Amino acid sequence: MRQGGKWGLFMSGNSRAGTSGAIGHGPLPPRSAWGLRCQFYLQWFYLPIGFTVMTVLLLFGGGGGSPLFGGTPKGVPKDPYGDGFLLSRRQYKLELNGTPEQWRERAGFALRRAIAENSQSSDETISLPARAYRGMGLEGLEELAGELSWRLDRERLRFGAVVLKRMAAPH
Repeated sequence: MRQGGKWGLFMSGNSRAGTSGAIGHGPLPPRSAWGLRCQFYLQWFYLPIGFTVMTVLLLFGGGGGSPLFGGTPKGVPKDPYGDGFLLSRRQYKLELNGTPEQWRERAGFALRRAIAENSQSSDETISLPARAYRGMGLEGLEELAGELSWRLDRERLRFGAVVLKRMAAPH
């Protein structure tokens, strides 16, 4: 059954169907299976090199807030899909064939984590990478953020990430 119009693909439940990437209309284009496979398997070759470089930088750079060595502030929830340093097996499977419900769960974890990290600062904006919401799109992300009193800053959308602003408290 063919869905009518150019936007019909974005309204279907298939996160792999729509690939035009129009901002504000459904899921973003999926990553290529070949590229994901390369990233997932090759990371085990470049991980030792990166770990060595990070260790040297930490030893000679006076420390720092590296996520590898406990630089995450207290009270920030752990993201079961990974924190972005490596492509976890769970994120890999989600990128390959995740459902909209799985993407909503993923975006919820990432959004709550970003909000918790932001609670330490006075900044009224947070940023989320596309890997956190790709399969649900901006409309789904905006709905999820609204439940947590945040909204998309549509003037500051950029490739690869979105910026969210805290909603003003009602007077």
